[in-house]
Amino acid sequence: MSSTIAGQSLFGSGPERFVVRPVGTLFLPPLALDALQVTTTPLTALEVWVVQTGRLTAATDAALWDQVELIRQRAEERLTGTLVLPTGRSFADMTLLRLAPESGVEHGRMVSLAYRADYIRLA
Repeated sequence: MSSTIAGQSLFGSGPERFVVRPVGTLFLPPLALDALQVTTTPLTALEVWVVQTGRLTAATDAALWDQVELIRQRAEERLTGTLVLPTGRSFADMTLLRLAPESGVEHGRMVSLAYRADYIRLA
């Protein structure tokens, strides 16, 4: 099973991994600004942020770049919906904000491209 965002499986062609970034409250620890700051200062709630890394795979260069183009379009449209991980865990109201290739295209039995995608629950 591959992940989906708003019911669309955009990254299902290859392996994928997920990391949930820190959640809770952004804070300044003691002594972060000056020597007189002796307590922790809570600032604001952190947005829910999930980072997906993996590898897109395809039989040809053209097919690989078609996948990249579709994901680029969805990121520029700020595709928003429920992000469902392959484990079944879900995050409501997530927005796909960015796709970043992590390396060049590799050629072998399959054509592949490592990537990073960022999802954030926008306030």
